[in-house]
Amino acid sequence: MRFMVLLYEDEQVWARMRDAHRDEYLRRHDDFAAAVRARGTIVAAEALTPVAAATTLRRADQRVTVTEGPFAETVEHLGGFYLVDLPDLDAVVDAVALLPPYTVEVRPVVDVDDL
Repeated sequence: MRFMVLLYEDEQVWARMRDAHRDEYLRRHDDFAAAVRARGTIVAAEALTPVAAATTLRRADQRVTVTEGPFAETVEHLGGFYLVDLPDLDAVVDAVALLPPYTVEVRPVVDVDDL
């Protein structure tokens, strides 16, 4: 079963982080990847550029409004994601526990072939 693992973070935490702490974060991503590969597959994974580079599009009444920057004024923003294929949610939760201390949202992916 495929799951989207969304990683939310305060970008300033990474910007202020010392190299040794960054190395620990990267090691924990490696641990997560190894745990996923032990039971399934990483289908895709990407880190995102800082939220200042975001473009937000809103559609209302056949009009699209384009705004530079994030949709919401929050401290935590989507910083990256993993798309994983694992047997069940418990396997995802076990693997996510190995990641650095992000806010993580896990959502099952709808198989578009079933729509």
